[in-house]
Amino acid sequence: MLFNTAFSQNSKKLLNLEEELYSSDLVEFKTSLTEIDSSSLSPQDKALYYYINSKYLELTNQEDEAYKYLKASKKLYLAVDSIGKAMDINLDMAYLLEAQEQNNISYKPYVEEYINYAKKTNDTLKIARGYGNMAMYYISKENYNLSSDYYKKGLKIIETKDYKVVKSSLYNNLANLYNESLHKPDSGIYYLKKNAIILKEINAPSEDYFHYYVNLAASYHHKKDFITANKYLRLADSLPLVNYELKSKWIIYGNFQKNYANLGDYKNAYKYQLLTKQYTDSINVTEQNIAIRDIDTKYKTKEKELENELLKERVKNGNIFLYIIISVLIISLIIGFLIVKNARRKEKISHQEKLIEKQKLEKALKDYELSSIDLMLEGQEKERQRIANELHDNLGSMLATLKINFENLKIRKDHLRDEENKLYKKTDDLIEEAYQKVRRIAHVKNAGVFANEGLIPALKKLAEKISIPQKLNIELVPYGFNGRLDNNLEITIFRIIQELATNIIKHAQATEASIQLTHHDDNINIIIEDNGVGFSTDKINTADGMGIASIKKKIEQLDGSFTIDSTPNKGTTILIDLPI
Repeated sequence: MLFNTAFSQNSKKLLNLEEELYSSDLVEFKTSLTEIDSSSLSPQDKALYYYINSKYLELTNQEDEAYKYLKASKKLYLAVDSIGKAMDINLDMAYLLEAQEQNNISYKPYVEEYINYAKKTNDTLKIARGYGNMAMYYISKENYNLSSDYYKKGLKIIETKDYKVVKSSLYNNLANLYNESLHKPDSGIYYLKKNAIILKEINAPSEDYFHYYVNLAASYHHKKDFITANKYLRLADSLPLVNYELKSKWIIYGNFQKNYANLGDYKNAYKYQLLTKQYTDSINVTEQNIAIRDIDTKYKTKEKELENELLKERVKNGNIFLYIIISVLIISLIIGFLIVKNARRKEKISHQEKLIEKQKLEKALKDYELSSIDLMLEGQEKERQRIANELHDNLGSMLATLKINFENLKIRKDHLRDEENKLYKKTDDLIEEAYQKVRRIAHVKNAGVFANEGLIPALKKLAEKISIPQKLNIELVPYGFNGRLDNNLEITIFRIIQELATNIIKHAQATEASIQLTHHDDNINIIIEDNGVGFSTDKINTADGMGIASIKKKIEQLDGSFTIDSTPNKGTTILIDLPI
């Protein structure tokens, strides 16, 4: 119950922080953010926590870290099936990457994924937003025609919807594209007039009308109709603006200057050039003037105080006291900095110790798994020896005795009819075939005794033993083996090839097989091919009964790779790479 309450409180805190992000002091905002214990958050809240962090980092010009937090937030939203929020983050990442200069990461895939999701959910508003962002992408690539297509697609899809704010934005951006990039001001005017209808319907604020009139003036400027352009600039200049008044005047007067210069009215052009400079200076020095006024006020106050000697002394004492306070504050800040630095150092050491412990545990588990596999192989080796001895000493002897008795029986039957002779011959052939197959399997299973001679000699003997004249020819082709490998590696390679050769005998029904081994500087490459019946690789699993799963596991433990290429009735090729 307490746990759920913590989640609820954290959720409220995060939602409040999200609302305060653009209106709070960033230092205070960061303090509030660090007070949240992220380890106690639910996955949903943690996703929001990462998102808010990304926005804070973006505002403090740490775009690379912001991008990481956005990716982490998206991953968590996907994990809790908040697909819509994850897709909204795609646009945030697109905005972030689009604003970065000399950025090598394309944001196009994020916009494409956003559009695909919007189409899948049939969210026309999101589709229109996605198309608008894709249009901006193609403007950055100077593909203006494709950009225009996306703006128009965005408008078309919300044509019958009441999304007037989005329509207004798309019309405005499309007009700018036609004015500044495609140099088609008539088309710019067309879309701006459509925008004007919407601005009237939604009772848009003065700021929106200001942009409309300035953009319309730009259209007529590009048409070289400078008189009409000035008409719309005057309308823009007459609007009561609350925000950015100085900058708005600077934009208007700068455009007036260009238009009058093009009209040959140099008197007015000069007039607006001076006004533009005046507003440029005003924009640049407003904050400086405030600071200068503050300094001037302090200076005049101090000048009056200095007229009184007693007051001078008080000021002096006050300054001394101020210096003491400042010194104490500086010392406190230094001590605080050292405490924080020490705490971070301890935290870093603790993190490193945990990481080392984790690595030790992972290594121990891996060593245990490898030793388990080695024990398994050792057990398989003993079992092979036992089966080989059993086949040779018992079943082999029984088949040999049966064959001798059968031949004696045939000798005694001097007057057998033809049908009986055929039956005896067929039975004799089957016994001979079973006897030879038992001998071959025994040789395969017992072939490990050759490993002490070296890998290549042992494999040559293995190939000779299991080859059958006119039925199965196995060829060994070694390259680059000028010396011995590590003994354990040789045994491992031998057993892998031995197991795969056994599979060829038992399952492949092949007449030709080859084993190619190539010794490179840093790895051993093995290719085993046969012309047998093949099989479907989709059916391989841990219980395949052919030993392939255990072989693959052993190779993976050695950091190697194991690939099977097989199709029914087209043979099999097995590729193995083992690092040295």
